[in-house]
Amino acid sequence: MNRTFTLLGAIASVALIFMLSSACYAQKLLDRTVSIRVNQKPVSEVLKAVSEQGKFYFSYNSNLIPGDSLVTLSVQFKSVKQVLDVLLTGVYQYKETGDYIIIQRPPKEKYFHLTGHILDHETGKEVDYASVYSKQQLASTLTDEQGFFKLRLRDRSFPLTLTVSKIGYADTSVVINSDQETDLNLLLYPKSIDLDPVFVRYSEGSGTWLGRLFVSSKLRLQSRNISRFFVSLPYQASFTPGLSTHGKMSSQVSNKFSLNVIGGYTAGVNGAEIAGVFNISKKDMRYVQVAGLFNVVSGHVHGVQMAGFYNQVLDSLKGVQVSGFGNQINKSLSGVQVSGVLGRVSGDMHGVQVSGLGNIAKSTIRGGQVGGVFNTAGASMDGFQVSGAMNFGRDVVDGVQVAGVGNISRKDVKGVQVAGLFNYAKNLHGVQFGVINIADSSSGYSIGLINIVKKGKGVITLYANEVLPVNLAWKSGNHKLYSIFTIGTALNPNNKAYTFGFGLGKDVTLNKTLSLSAELLSQNFYLGHWENLPVLNRLQTALNVRLTNRLSVFAGPSFSAYYSEYKEFKKGYQSFSDKGFSRFKLNNTTNAWIGWQFGLSWNYKSVYR
Repeated sequence: MNRTFTLLGAIASVALIFMLSSACYAQKLLDRTVSIRVNQKPVSEVLKAVSEQGKFYFSYNSNLIPGDSLVTLSVQFKSVKQVLDVLLTGVYQYKETGDYIIIQRPPKEKYFHLTGHILDHETGKEVDYASVYSKQQLASTLTDEQGFFKLRLRDRSFPLTLTVSKIGYADTSVVINSDQETDLNLLLYPKSIDLDPVFVRYSEGSGTWLGRLFVSSKLRLQSRNISRFFVSLPYQASFTPGLSTHGKMSSQVSNKFSLNVIGGYTAGVNGAEIAGVFNISKKDMRYVQVAGLFNVVSGHVHGVQMAGFYNQVLDSLKGVQVSGFGNQINKSLSGVQVSGVLGRVSGDMHGVQVSGLGNIAKSTIRGGQVGGVFNTAGASMDGFQVSGAMNFGRDVVDGVQVAGVGNISRKDVKGVQVAGLFNYAKNLHGVQFGVINIADSSSGYSIGLINIVKKGKGVITLYANEVLPVNLAWKSGNHKLYSIFTIGTALNPNNKAYTFGFGLGKDVTLNKTLSLSAELLSQNFYLGHWENLPVLNRLQTALNVRLTNRLSVFAGPSFSAYYSEYKEFKKGYQSFSDKGFSRFKLNNTTNAWIGWQFGLSWNYKSVYR
């Protein structure tokens, strides 16, 4: 029995010794405890002493660790890692391999942060929402309401220049020489706001309603702060403004190629820019810009701009602009603008506007406008306007206006107005074609059914001729060309005839008293039947003698051609078989003769030119 217990005890003792030795062997080298007390000893000797106590070896690059440096160290029962952190100031990393601890420099972090506080030099108060940025790394941030900032930088490339900008303050730059320089305190010096026109213009893009809708207030504020720093780079890619390869500094970078998944906010484009939804550029765009929804450019556009919905250029465009809904250019256009609904140019336009609804040019037009409903020229127009309904010109029209309904020019018309219904010109020096033509004054020609010149010819005449004894005519226009509406009747109730017609006439002034007129009339006769009304085409001339400023008499010869299909005339109505002198027959239905006219004219206009 005793032998049995003795054998079991021996086995347990061996197992315990084996377990303890295994636990000791399994303990990490860096967790083993050592005690070191040295005074002004080289680092290499201290490392050797630690390795001897811990029963392992160190492996390191002698150029990495200053082995000759003298140190004083006193630790009791500390882990190897704790001793190494104190000895090497914690700037190394350790790796265990077998019986070795390898000492090596830790890898550089991908990012590091600079922090600081921005204060007003004069008041000492915190400066909120100031832009803090690195031009080299294109990294930026804004101070908070207490003036503190935290700037994340991509690498530790030193020296590094840090710049602070805010509207109303002078830019401040400092040089950072190492990553140990943190918690910076910087002062900004106030100055009067410089209203540089370039600064104002290039800040407008994000200030439009689309910019305010799609660009965050912090990005817009930073863009205004950093108004004078711009850089050009080959390319950029972005998801939304601020989430791009240039980070929050994308608004300060002009790119040769820009790809924006949803939208981009850049300084400009010198190549091509494509976006799924929108593009916003602070400066110029050259060559090609395409967006699924809209494009906004604050500077000049030289090239092609296309959007599914809307394009806006706050300066000028030279090239082509196409959108599904509308285009707007705040200054001049030299090229082509095509809009599904509305096109607008606030400055001069040298080219073509085409839209489904209407076009608005607020200044001079040299080229044309084509609108489905209307076109408007805010200044002079030297070219053409074509619309389905209306054309408006606020200044001189020296070209062609063509409209389905009407044309209006508030000043001179030196070209041609053609309308389905009416034309209006303040001063007509060209030609009007329309049913109704109106001008305040005219030295041109109005050709239509009704031609009214406010400061022109306005005459009512009562006259007789060889056809009917009583005729009344209204003449309106100017001395170059006037329109005539005429009616007439016979006095004998047993020999009735009624006539109505339209014509054109021209006056030639001989002196203050005498003038000659030549008129071409086309009249219809009612002779008891409304079907196949007889037609009288008549060329008549007259010598006019002015009796007073408003009253004159006239008389002269005429030539008439009378067409009628009537073989039998209704009783009580005339047949016109014996009218005129030198009567001759042109064909079976047409007779011609030489006739006469005389009458009295009343000029109801105070001015007649």
